[in-house]
Amino acid sequence: MAKAHSKAETAVNKAVKTERYYTVGYVPNGNRVNNATPAIHLKGQWLRQAGFNTGGQITVKVMDGCLVLIPDSEATQHYQQQYQRQQSQLNEIKLRMREMLAEYNAG
Repeated sequence: MAKAHSKAETAVNKAVKTERYYTVGYVPNGNRVNNATPAIHLKGQWLRQAGFNTGGQITVKVMDGCLVLIPDSEATQHYQQQYQRQQSQLNEIKLRMREMLAEYNAG
């Protein structure tokens, strides 16, 4: 006999929802409602099931009246991180060159 308030086993043939409905919200911008930034907040386990894991990066394709969200592959994430590291190193080199130039011009 089942215990009170117990849940039945998960249905094996449960249909996957392919559409979700949301309302576009906003991010407040001072007291100006007309100038507020539109925002969409998606959440739910269905995101993980669709390949969007916590901490994962995504690409958003923007078209007229349409947004397409694509989870980045591990290779794409690796290249993006590598690019960011290289940009940081390049910025450090530029800063050091400016400092050296300033020292040269001052002395």
